[in-house]
Amino acid sequence: MKYLWIIRHGKSADGHKDHERTLNARGLTDGQMMQAWYASQTHAASWIWSSSAVRARTTAGFVAEGFGGQILQESDLYLSAPETILGVLSSTPDTENCAAVVAHNPGLTYLTNLLGGSHITDNLVTFGSVLFCADIKSWRDLRFGNCEMITYATPKNLA
Repeated sequence: MKYLWIIRHGKSADGHKDHERTLNARGLTDGQMMQAWYASQTHAASWIWSSSAVRARTTAGFVAEGFGGQILQESDLYLSAPETILGVLSSTPDTENCAAVVAHNPGLTYLTNLLGGSHITDNLVTFGSVLFCADIKSWRDLRFGNCEMITYATPKNLA
């Protein structure tokens, strides 16, 4: 069994080039709350893929602190399609039983619905976190529709 967290970056500030946007005050506050929540989860991601965008890398820092995992920055995750994200995830080492990906919409919303094989959300909100499980031995076997959603959390529903 493999476990996968899909996590959208925190709320970001305006005023910079898109790739360089930072988290705003709400994004930082949500990050601290979500970090504490991640630390309480049974399935902690030890391998955390992150988009190269500043807001995603900062979010991944909160995720890594909560789970105790390592961050791997991947530029292909910046504003990527679900197929691209799935390709990155498939390169996760099979020794890792729980991974996470921190990236952007609309790709993550589409990916969430495709992985579960049904409609889960219209919009994965900022810092929205979805945990899936898949009955696979290798990350290369991860496919759309072969996952089961376990948890869907947002800063708003945890507050």
